[in-house]
Amino acid sequence: MSATPRALRIRRPSRRSSLPSRLWVLIAARCVNRLGGFSMAFLGVLLVRELGAGPGETALALTCFGVATIPSRILGGHLADGWGHRSTMVLGLVGCAVAQLVVAAAPTVTWVLVGAILLGLAYEIVEPPTQALVSNLVPAPDRAFAYSALNASLAVAGVLAGLVAAAVSGFGLRWLFVVDAVTCLAAALLVATRIPAGTAGADATRRAGHSPAHPDPSPRLVGNPPAAAGSSRARWVGALTDPRLRPVVAFGTVVATVTMLVVLGVPLLVEQRGLAPATTGWILAAGAAASVPGAWVAAALRRRVDERGVLLVGEVTAAAGLGTIALAPHPVGLTAGLVAFDIGSLLVIATTMARAGTLAPDHARGTYLAVLGLTWGLATSVAPVVLTTLGTAYGPGAPFGAAALVLLASAVLRARHGRPRLDPTLT
Repeated sequence: MSATPRALRIRRPSRRSSLPSRLWVLIAARCVNRLGGFSMAFLGVLLVRELGAGPGETALALTCFGVATIPSRILGGHLADGWGHRSTMVLGLVGCAVAQLVVAAAPTVTWVLVGAILLGLAYEIVEPPTQALVSNLVPAPDRAFAYSALNASLAVAGVLAGLVAAAVSGFGLRWLFVVDAVTCLAAALLVATRIPAGTAGADATRRAGHSPAHPDPSPRLVGNPPAAAGSSRARWVGALTDPRLRPVVAFGTVVATVTMLVVLGVPLLVEQRGLAPATTGWILAAGAAASVPGAWVAAALRRRVDERGVLLVGEVTAAAGLGTIALAPHPVGLTAGLVAFDIGSLLVIATTMARAGTLAPDHARGTYLAVLGLTWGLATSVAPVVLTTLGTAYGPGAPFGAAALVLLASAVLRARHGRPRLDPTLT
């Protein structure tokens, strides 16, 4: 048998049973939350349309929100490993609801700024426990598929959220934040009542028919943290100094920044091109809908090529979508571009999250994923500045064109590093 470099080896398709029931409860809770999740995309539009804010004030509010998400993600990782996944999720969801209501009732730009900061401080708390639970509930060979299932389910909810946004925006943009607050509270109730404390990791592994190379005789906890997880400082030092995690975080920063450019930039692009806010809802709904079949395409692709190949396809597809968004003057072109971008980003984000979750030890999984998640806070801080700077200097499509070039450059570097290998048993 010829030697194959370890980085290029193909994981054989695992014998897959249904995903654990507790994972579907978690996904259901996040989907309920997602139904109102397009409100933040309209924060800039709310400032411009209803409060008369200028580009500088709008960029400041969005940047403050992004900066505030950085300690939010750190707090989420700390509490997930030290306090418990379930309690941390409830705290984050309720905090988001309160902040959304502050934004909805804000009479001035200053109050919107306060609400945006409060929202940022609560916004990312829920992510580390969610991502850690996925890794705890699903054995390592199937985690990328599980993250794709989570993202695809959120995409289904995103389709409905886009329709909600299109309908509710007709009554006023502030109602979008009220709806988001209600869905946050409903999700918190579902988490508090339907995600019990107990063991899952070992059971999930046995059900899936896997025998880990290094089995852990102690089961992982779903609702509560491990009893002997070590100090919080030790977990963070371990994650921040892990040389395997550094390239994942570096690449995650690029991906997150590009994604936040799209999330925050598309509604503003629609506004700048003279289209109604309801058009944004329809465009976002179409993009979210494309992620549903995209998840199954991603699963099929993962059975044929290695991790590097999946990332390469995702980067090229997302870059093509960004280029289309940059040049398209009409809703149809914007929709096509967003569809391509969402499919490509699904491949990239799910693969990156699965990689980080697999690298993490059981007792620090929330911390590892929080470190990866810090890239989103940084991205949300940087994206408004990029949008304002490039958009003002070169036109509203320029930020998306620049993001496309960044992803293509990353894809070229990945291709030069090594070609993805096909699984010969599947060709």
